[in-house]
Amino acid sequence: MLALPSRSKNLLGCVTLLILISMLAYFNSLKGSFQFDDVPLIKSHWLVNTDAFFDHPRSGEIGNRPVLYWTFALNNQLALHQVFGFHLINLALHIGVTLLIFFTIWRAGYLQNECGWVFPLTTALLFSLHPLNTDSVSYISSRSSLLATFFYLLTLYIFLNLFCPKKITQLAKRGALSLLVLSGIYLSMASKLIGATLPLMLVVWYWSFIGRKQYPDFHKKVMNNRSVAIAFTSAAIILIGIILWGDPWIYMPLDQGFELFGRAPYFMVQLKIIVFYYLKLFCFPFNLNVDSGFPFSSPMTDPAIIFSGLVILASVLAVLKWRNVWMVVGAIWFFITLAPTSSFIPLNDLAVEHRMYLPMSLGLSLIVGTGIKTLPALLRLRLLVVLLVALGLTTATRNADWVNELSLWKDAAKKNPFSPRPHSNLGKAYYEKGDLSRASTHLEKSVANIPRFVAHQYNIRNPKSFLERRGEITGKANKVRSPDSLKVMAELVEPHYNLASVYLDQGRLDKAEKEYLKTQALRPGHFPSKIGLSTVYNKKGLYDRAIASLELAIKENSSNSDPGFALVRLNLGELYGKTGKIENAIIEWEAALKIDPSLLPAHFNLGTAYMMTGKLGLAENSFKHCLKLNSRYEPALFNLAKVYQRQKKWDLSTRQFKTFLEVVGPDPSAHAQIGFNFNQQSDWENARRHFQIALNLNPTPAQSEAINKMILNLTGPQNTTP
Repeated sequence: MLALPSRSKNLLGCVTLLILISMLAYFNSLKGSFQFDDVPLIKSHWLVNTDAFFDHPRSGEIGNRPVLYWTFALNNQLALHQVFGFHLINLALHIGVTLLIFFTIWRAGYLQNECGWVFPLTTALLFSLHPLNTDSVSYISSRSSLLATFFYLLTLYIFLNLFCPKKITQLAKRGALSLLVLSGIYLSMASKLIGATLPLMLVVWYWSFIGRKQYPDFHKKVMNNRSVAIAFTSAAIILIGIILWGDPWIYMPLDQGFELFGRAPYFMVQLKIIVFYYLKLFCFPFNLNVDSGFPFSSPMTDPAIIFSGLVILASVLAVLKWRNVWMVVGAIWFFITLAPTSSFIPLNDLAVEHRMYLPMSLGLSLIVGTGIKTLPALLRLRLLVVLLVALGLTTATRNADWVNELSLWKDAAKKNPFSPRPHSNLGKAYYEKGDLSRASTHLEKSVANIPRFVAHQYNIRNPKSFLERRGEITGKANKVRSPDSLKVMAELVEPHYNLASVYLDQGRLDKAEKEYLKTQALRPGHFPSKIGLSTVYNKKGLYDRAIASLELAIKENSSNSDPGFALVRLNLGELYGKTGKIENAIIEWEAALKIDPSLLPAHFNLGTAYMMTGKLGLAENSFKHCLKLNSRYEPALFNLAKVYQRQKKWDLSTRQFKTFLEVVGPDPSAHAQIGFNFNQQSDWENARRHFQIALNLNPTPAQSEAINKMILNLTGPQNTTP
């Protein structure tokens, strides 16, 4: 066996170590469940497999992240809705990013005639084990950050190889690598738009590690020329000013951050977030929280914003004065890659942990790795061991919080007890577990926290007035924005709606009615609350009010084709049926099935209505549709047998009743019906036998009397159905 060169052994050892340590730190994340945003996304009909994805019309659902959504479709193609596979791919991507950090630094060092492996290994380990990355790795919907970063770093690594001496000489190979670079830029941006900064970072890395060797005199002249630095700084300030106060010609995300905060205020508060949230959590990764609760403020009332700006400026000047190329590149990487989410593009959430994934990779991790590199060998080793063990244990502990919704939102509610979101989601999780008492407790806390949340989170001084006016807020240039499009309204509506649903299941109808009405006051077009309110009125026996609630929902959403809207039609049809308006009920159930053909209760109700109105052929088709959706649906099995009976298809009816008995077991009504069929066919012996079985199964006194009467009169066909 050929012996590997020492350099290859070192690289292989580093790769093995990085893979094993990453797997060890994130192994417990593999048993996590789908979380809040995961469920509706992963179960979308256009993500059930790759064929459905490519057949799906290009619309707002796919948006600007087709590569991300294709990976979800691939997961479902391999194992439909199996959460383990989704977590496995997330972990594989994180390991891939970690390896790319190692090889990118190693390749850039090679270009500088620095071939050591300790520095790139240290940086990659720091990134791999840092707890701030758990949001990206353990939360499936945050795969966008993983994918974008993976392709971002892969493109940079390929780009560096274009200039590697003695590696590529043929023009064809350079052309192929150039095409790969262009493809990588697209793949990164098609995973998440943070990839838009990649071309700029390619220029930075070229200038820092390649241009300085290819054009040393020019590079030295530019770097030592203060006028050039002043020109670049002035250009950057002018560009920022145009973006902040100019026309909204730049990309605006689907979020409503612009309406909530405005561009300039959002940019200013991000200075504080960078220092007091992101950098603080990087240095002290404790109290990580899926609900940051970072409040909005302005420089006029919050001096911490001005202080943060000065800290950032001083840090940049210190890095530039040091003139260590790794430190400079790391600082540039951090600020440039963080800019799409933390500068002049306002987003709903002021601060989110997974936004740090790309900025940490060759930004903060590279800066810390460079600092550790300057330490004496023994001190460096001791520091690394302590640091990596602490980071790894903290990461594994944080992963445990992501195992399920209960553990995640318990942790969030404990750390941010005055935010409505954690209590709302925790209450919803308890509700889905069937623990209505705890669900109502947390949802009541969520509702109680709303006024404080509005005042604290969005800097609204009079939250009571805000709520009374259904959330109208004053945005940029004193323009009143419609609240219905704002995410803040969603956060206000959901707790009230969830609490109403819990009260409804608890039978606390008056309280449920009150919360549903609050939901509609905050969002008049919220049709799920109209369904809930109609259910409250239905249970109270107020059928006219129940019908009016649903009729209003239909009037306001006449063109709605959302499958959830089929429930409005279904419930309205049931109310019409209950009040004797059978023809109106049929119209509603037919409309419900046009929206959602898989709605089994609508098929069954429609079949029953057809049977009541003598439309036996249509009733037969409806019950058969039910059984296609669920071959063991007991009411449809029984009613289909009754339809055959009314059509005088005695043998078919008997076989259908026997199928019903195979599903439900002994049933007196089914045996009595079979006895009736045999009686109509003059098969007295089988008729008597099934009537006797029905009698022995202890039916009600009325049934016993009817069956006894039929047994005594088995002398000819009977015309009365039992």
